[in-house]
Amino acid sequence: MFLIKAIYKFLKNFLKNLGYELNIQNIKKNKHYKFLNIYKSYQEAYVSSKNKDHYVTNEYQKKNQLADLKDLEVYYRWNIVPLFCALVLKKENENDFFLEVGGGENPIFLYILKSLNKKFKFQVLEEQNFKINIPQEYKNYLNYVYKLEDVKFSNLKAVSFTSSIQYMDNYKIILEKIFNNNIEYVFIIETFFTNKSDDIVVLQNNMMNVKFPNIFFSFEKLNELFKKNNYELIFQTKRKVGRYSHNILSKDEFFVKDLIFKLKK
Repeated sequence: MFLIKAIYKFLKNFLKNLGYELNIQNIKKNKHYKFLNIYKSYQEAYVSSKNKDHYVTNEYQKKNQLADLKDLEVYYRWNIVPLFCALVLKKENENDFFLEVGGGENPIFLYILKSLNKKFKFQVLEEQNFKINIPQEYKNYLNYVYKLEDVKFSNLKAVSFTSSIQYMDNYKIILEKIFNNNIEYVFIIETFFTNKSDDIVVLQNNMMNVKFPNIFFSFEKLNELFKKNNYELIFQTKRKVGRYSHNILSKDEFFVKDLIFKLKK
């Protein structure tokens, strides 16, 4: 320890003579965190991000191709909805419609097809900047929409927020439409939560040098919202955040969960 302090003192004096300042506190602050700060609201975080988009750049979202089925690996979070379809849905459900919020270039539709060899009909709600070409063989089953008002809620069997609800300023509006239309199942996949009584809004800091808001949901608060709307939690997982870090919160203060809610009859 004495040697380290002596080296630090020598470097500090040496650099000072050259007109520079060495500050060990600044070095510590430059550690790369996946999440930054705590904000009172989504809007406050968005303004602080200095990002003209609410997610990654417009240019990035215009360069997408649907994932190749033969290259797809069904594991981890991608197992949840296919397993549900295999264990819960019956043959008569194969004509039901599903909505995935934020499916990107590898929608749940493909994982179900890969796992079960079944084509369920999916709407995928994506950001308006997101562009993708759908192969002809999937066009009767897979439809991307870019405005909430274009989503057909009336005949949906289930809605999946596939690691997406945490990025949405208007998630309560979508949930209200789900509740009002009595959609039977709601999936919330790969989403950050806390045990605090209120949500925490942070900036995500690990994609393309762009920062954007991410909501760490209060599990208690979100679960209560579903209860009030006659939904029960029928499945949940919880896991540690692993490589994800926050510059204020410890790794014990936030975690990842997958949830399935079912409408009570």
